[in-house]
Amino acid sequence: MAKGLARTFGQDLMRGEHEVGGDKTNGGVLMPSHTSGDPSFYARKRAKEAELGRELSTEEFLADHYEPSEAPTASGTSIFDPVLCEIAYRWFCPPGGTVLDPFAGGSVRGIVASRLGLPYVGVELRGEQVDANEAQAALGAGPAPRWITGDSRDIAGLVKGVDADLIFSCPPYWNLEVYSDDPADLSTLGKDAFFAAYAAIIRDTVARLRDNRFAVWVIGDVRDAGGFFVNLPGRTVEAFEAAGARFYNDAILVTAVGSLPIRVGRQFTASRKLGRTHQNVLVFCKGDPKRATEACGQVEFGEIEEEAGEEEEAE
Repeated sequence: MAKGLARTFGQDLMRGEHEVGGDKTNGGVLMPSHTSGDPSFYARKRAKEAELGRELSTEEFLADHYEPSEAPTASGTSIFDPVLCEIAYRWFCPPGGTVLDPFAGGSVRGIVASRLGLPYVGVELRGEQVDANEAQAALGAGPAPRWITGDSRDIAGLVKGVDADLIFSCPPYWNLEVYSDDPADLSTLGKDAFFAAYAAIIRDTVARLRDNRFAVWVIGDVRDAGGFFVNLPGRTVEAFEAAGARFYNDAILVTAVGSLPIRVGRQFTASRKLGRTHQNVLVFCKGDPKRATEACGQVEFGEIEEEAGEEEEAE
């Protein structure tokens, strides 16, 4: 069931309904299209070449500038996994429940919610991205996703009156990619300022979550200027716990290896940094997990369940 919906959605999106500029934005759902749609990629590459006094190949620049798991794919753009969206919604959201996404970025999470009959409310910093998302909303088949243009730090006022049944988001990974020069963009902040704003957004978002409900958060770690991890997943857990949502599940999302072995070879030789091919899917519960589970209803296994039924009939 999940595979079927995701396959159909992916085919629709890949017909050319892509995110503006291919930019991941403030916690958005598409990976950066650095080599085809992001002029800042070339500006940063030229600046690095000027600093080193020599030209850099695209591969060499990516190996130095990006964590391997976050570098662009060969096609330039990859879509936030619609299967992960569907699983999160089917497993952790009550039927017909409202999904709240404080870092909405592109359209995938909203459209998958729509196809499953779930009202979706997302906050996105860039107005042009919201316009692009709304242009793609026809891919949905249920309640129209609602994207709000604004700073997630103001989410308390932006989504006033929204009572969420699920929080589902993928936030900015600090300064892994600086998406704009807008001072409201979290990726432009220093580490301490970022984590303070990040925790405040999580606090105010959890405040909009009904009691006895889940939150699902996709996150990965990043390194500081010295090459050390900042423990972004751990800081996320701390922020949710402080906001009153307890840490309940931790799953690993394995990402495509792609050109990782090639890119990480140079990096490992120079610094002994291992490549990353995973992100964390963190699940939190506000209130009683038993009551939250009851609200979600029967677990749907889709095709797996259907295949099991067929095997029983054959016996």
